[in-house]
Amino acid sequence: MRSCGEFTERGRAAGRLGSTSADQLFMLQRRWFCKKRWLIATLLIAFLISAAIIASLAVVGIAAPPADAPRVLVSVDTTLWQRLGFSRLTYARALRAAGLHPVVIDFDSTDSSVASVTRLLDGADGLLLSGGGDIDPQRFGAEAKTALDVSKKRDALEFALVEVAEQKGLPVLGICRGAQLINVHAGGTLGEFRADKPRYKQHRRISSGHAVKLEDDSRMAQIYGTTELASVVTFHGQYVNKPGNNVRIVGYAIDGTPEAIEVDTGSAFGMLGVQWHAEVVPWDRQQAKLFRAFAAAAKNYRNDAK
Repeated sequence: MRSCGEFTERGRAAGRLGSTSADQLFMLQRRWFCKKRWLIATLLIAFLISAAIIASLAVVGIAAPPADAPRVLVSVDTTLWQRLGFSRLTYARALRAAGLHPVVIDFDSTDSSVASVTRLLDGADGLLLSGGGDIDPQRFGAEAKTALDVSKKRDALEFALVEVAEQKGLPVLGICRGAQLINVHAGGTLGEFRADKPRYKQHRRISSGHAVKLEDDSRMAQIYGTTELASVVTFHGQYVNKPGNNVRIVGYAIDGTPEAIEVDTGSAFGMLGVQWHAEVVPWDRQQAKLFRAFAAAAKNYRNDAK
């Protein structure tokens, strides 16, 4: 591999000749990059540090939950945001603000056997399935043509977690990928709209979001106290297509995309899933209602288990 020094010298030569051939243009571009590489690296590091500081502010001012607070297991994603700690911070902030004690699961080092998962959930009062990469399409009989960031190891652990949580009657909340996983676990399928660019763009609007209409008689509408959510933050390329056994779609985007599901497990909360990221906006009081309802269900589960 050529060094930056060699590219710089060849770039100077190309510049003196005044040539614009493709190879010489490449040399000039590489010369510029080599000269600016430390500046680029410094700016990137500064950006990451600033972003981490901003993300950490999400948990500042929120008191730690009491020692006897309900414990909620949280599966986190495998994206760059999680590697930088953002996902862990945003979910921790939302759960702590609701009075819960989040316990993050590291699926890379967690056994997905039934025995291991049962031990994990024995001390838990709830389960939160977070967003992240796509679920393996083979799980719902589809071809893996455009699936992104698939982790079969994470799939194995989370499907086992949902299975045992359902048997125990734990309240389960799924966010984005988590909602999709709940549906696939129940025998449902997923669709994807990455090829439909306008629709895909509509559901990846982090800054402006989009509206959601909730069914009048749904638990979700009871939690939010309304059937109209003016703006939710979504970032996804897949969605619940065919609902699984006992899965009810209770929320839709304006374009008809399913955005919220409910599964009746016999408990007041059951399993709820939302396609939007309710955890990312600390000052959104409307989205805080979802986590407060989840916390109330976790407390009821703990009290009933005593």
